[in-house]
Amino acid sequence: MWLGVAAVVIFIFLWFYKKRAHFPDIMLLSDTVTAKGILDRLPVIFTAIILGLIIIVLMQPTVIRSITVDQRARDFLVVFDTSRSMRHDTNVRREELELRFERRAGTFSTAVDDPNALPMLARYELARESLLGFLSQRKAQDRVGMIFFNDNAFTMSAPTANIDFVIEQLASMDEYVNWGTDIALAMETGLNLFDRYPQQNKKAVILLTDAEAAYTKDVEQQLTRLASMGVSFYLLWITTDENDMSNEEVEKFLNFARTVGTVVTIENLDARNLENTLRDISRLEGYSYQETRRERINLSEPFLQTARIMIILWLFLVATFFHPSTGRNFFKGGNI
Repeated sequence: MWLGVAAVVIFIFLWFYKKRAHFPDIMLLSDTVTAKGILDRLPVIFTAIILGLIIIVLMQPTVIRSITVDQRARDFLVVFDTSRSMRHDTNVRREELELRFERRAGTFSTAVDDPNALPMLARYELARESLLGFLSQRKAQDRVGMIFFNDNAFTMSAPTANIDFVIEQLASMDEYVNWGTDIALAMETGLNLFDRYPQQNKKAVILLTDAEAAYTKDVEQQLTRLASMGVSFYLLWITTDENDMSNEEVEKFLNFARTVGTVVTIENLDARNLENTLRDISRLEGYSYQETRRERINLSEPFLQTARIMIILWLFLVATFFHPSTGRNFFKGGNI
């Protein structure tokens, strides 16, 4: 706006200065005009309009409007429990399932070199194999992030559409399966990821854990933060007995989780129940939804385009119809 004020002041000053000045060759102008009245002032009029348009462009006027768009992409964050308890055996024998990832058997307390020497699949093995089906169902626009956690939280992948990279991180899970279960730290790390990598896609957090940990207020704070962000939440609780709630802290954690999202009990983990649950989550998190976005629109572009066209017209007029040489027949003596 100050540009406009400055321009007006300059124009007023020049106008009054013009009135007091005398053009020495006024007869030259009078004799060379090709038209009378407003037509002989077209270059001046065009010049004033062009200057006005340029001032508007320099002011960079914008407007913000809300638009509703159809969204068909999702952001999923998988928070994977890799605590020591995830080594516990399931009821699935190793030969019953074709595995994508081979267990690194010698990395734990059972000192064997051959994974086949461990006849039963561990919880974490079965869980990561089930995740393969979930990842293969993702659309090209979807983004998936992954966090492993025990006493610490390890960001294996920020939200990315490169699903092959996420799958590669699953292959390295064995070395992280140790120590305790800090769910609060894992959730904080995951929500911080959403803050660092914002996108308009609808978001969902999938927490996969056996919940064999003490409940703390820090977990409640992170779940409350998750709810305030409008993020969908799914807790997949792996347990051997749903009715065994001997740990009061775990029961408190599960009850609070139900207030902010969906808790699915995976009792006696087998080759199909976790995979089916992940498939159900994909269906629940439907892809057809509408979202309102705020869009900034630059209003200066049409003014700039108009100024460009008028500059071309101005050059055309000054170089042809309003050039002094076109009025040479009006000069006394017949030449300039």
